[in-house]
Amino acid sequence: MSTPVDVARFLPADHDAAMRRTVTDVMANLRGSMILGIGAEVRALQAEGREVCNLTIGDFRSAQFPLPTQISEGVLAAYKEGQTGYPPADGVPELKAAIAALYKRKLGIDYGAASVCVGSGARPPMYATWRLITRPGDRTVSFLPAWNNSYYAHFCETEHEFVPTLAENDFFPTVEAFAASLKGTRLVVLNSPLNPTGTAVSRDVLTGYAQAIVDENRSRGSGRPVVMMFDQVYWLLTAEGVEHHSPVALVPEVAPYIVHTDAISKCFAATGLRVGWGVMPSYMQGRMKALIGHAGSWAPRPEQLATAWLLQRPEQMDAYIVGMRGRISDRLGLLYRGLQDMKARGLPVDAIAPQGAIYMSIHLDLIGRGFDTNEEIRSYLLQKAGVALVPFQAFDMPENSGWFRASIGSVSPEDLAVALDRMETAIKARL
Repeated sequence: MSTPVDVARFLPADHDAAMRRTVTDVMANLRGSMILGIGAEVRALQAEGREVCNLTIGDFRSAQFPLPTQISEGVLAAYKEGQTGYPPADGVPELKAAIAALYKRKLGIDYGAASVCVGSGARPPMYATWRLITRPGDRTVSFLPAWNNSYYAHFCETEHEFVPTLAENDFFPTVEAFAASLKGTRLVVLNSPLNPTGTAVSRDVLTGYAQAIVDENRSRGSGRPVVMMFDQVYWLLTAEGVEHHSPVALVPEVAPYIVHTDAISKCFAATGLRVGWGVMPSYMQGRMKALIGHAGSWAPRPEQLATAWLLQRPEQMDAYIVGMRGRISDRLGLLYRGLQDMKARGLPVDAIAPQGAIYMSIHLDLIGRGFDTNEEIRSYLLQKAGVALVPFQAFDMPENSGWFRASIGSVSPEDLAVALDRMETAIKARL
């Protein structure tokens, strides 16, 4: 065998300059994820033997949130049966039919299987929606805080507006603000239950949003319409007493202008299985299928078949979801009560009661009390209390407002109880 080529000897010394000469401006200027950066910091501390309650990542530790056995066993069975070939670009027929039936049964909307497009998680249908609807320079809108919209806007080179919201409105825009944001807009993005806040849009407000889209598009006549991407990946994980609705069920006339994006990643603690989908007007489906097919971003066939099997059995699926909601409620409830107890003892902390998803909005009113920025608060709590939170700046909210996201997917109730004690001690030490 000849001596292997030492490739590094032939590469430019200045990697950044070479990168900028070679790749497009869009990719050269793509920002990294703040959340992943914080996660790396947490892992480094844990590698040193530090105890950290990691409330940063929207993922699940299987010891706390196991997969449904029907899915794990179904995946293995499909592999053993040799179900390892390419799936159809928009999903296996069994899964598409099961998703359409789920939406009809739970959400009261009958799209039919022809309107479903399956991808490798929710992200391919999300990105495909941006690509299908927008051109460079188009106006796009999302609401602060929210996950990942800045990256998709960057990829698609749109003129994106981040519309601010208020905590007293659970970080959703008023109907009036939503309607005003539609003027000249091609794509508006809404997520409920909302990552990062753990809040859910109410029926009346969502009805107002849907009607505003209908009214705006009616005013445009034959011009390019505004479309809403409705990210409902957490919809099966609403808190007790909180209802989730599709805008199409509330205002059927909005159906031509809504793309639902969804996945098994959160409701079934299956982030690594990469099964997601879009449900949309049938006139869009073929174009999304083509984009996902050319990108090769389809979900693996065994995982699709296992997911279809469970979705087709409502009693088994619902039993799992009830258990999942219970585990989430135990942790979010413990965290919320602990923070409210601190508040009652006079500490400058607060939180919004959980309404859905695996997140909680925590307000640490420490700016001007020894801290100038959210980043300083975050770093202090990580180093002194071993509690890792994500500031809302990671979700494009620029202000140093004292708002943070806590995610409970990888922690036990015992972890949280200990972390709350450490957090209280650390905050008291700086007051």
